[in-house]
Amino acid sequence: MKKVFAIIAMAAAVAVACSKDDSSSKKKDKDKEDDSQEQVYQAPITIDGDFSDWAKLDATKVASAKSNADSPWDAIKEIRCYADEMYVFYYIEYDKSQIGDILQEVSGDKELPIRLNINTDGEFSSGYTSYSLDGYDFIIEGGLAANGAWTTFDGTLHQRIDGWVELLAPGNGLVTGAGKDNYYEIQLTREVFNSAATSSKVPMPMGDTFQTGIRFYTASWGELGNLPDGAVTDDNAKGWGHLLNVTTVK
Repeated sequence: MKKVFAIIAMAAAVAVACSKDDSSSKKKDKDKEDDSQEQVYQAPITIDGDFSDWAKLDATKVASAKSNADSPWDAIKEIRCYADEMYVFYYIEYDKSQIGDILQEVSGDKELPIRLNINTDGEFSSGYTSYSLDGYDFIIEGGLAANGAWTTFDGTLHQRIDGWVELLAPGNGLVTGAGKDNYYEIQLTREVFNSAATSSKVPMPMGDTFQTGIRFYTASWGELGNLPDGAVTDDNAKGWGHLLNVTTVK
């Protein structure tokens, strides 16, 4: 009889142990599943010419600038910039009454050029200092339109090292863009940027905080505008401005 009770007790202990192991195994599987779900990245902005997703962002985490009322460059109304650990996103609003004329100028092999200006070192005495209050270290230069219509953005990356040094040629996967009506949006891939910026002879990768702005041109490379812009004064007749301060959202 004692032997029977001993066998029953052993069986119960094994059952409890198996139950605990099974529960522990299920918990580990659930933790793995939760981790897997947490690792799925979804871009907050889709570059598709639909700008409604910009309104869903936390406005306190979006750097923006609007054109000053007295600015001589009124073709550009507003820019915004939002950065996470994967991408940097830009939003551009052109003046609706002027965009038809601006695009009309773009024909044949002409384009609508812009330069994304990026300052990665947080100081403004180095880099490109020809315009007041700037000091950016990189530019991404390319066109937004072709044959009178918006097109994708495929930019060339240059770094300011005793003049502009090309780090990446077009077709590098660094940026893309899409436009509709008088709006345009751009996505910059940080991994591509930082790979080039780190491997240059003056390594300057983009950190969690950086500065950026946009300089705009006509198809014939005439000055069209810059944002942020500054107040027009005797010392700053063209309203050149500083750069947006951007903090990466994690």
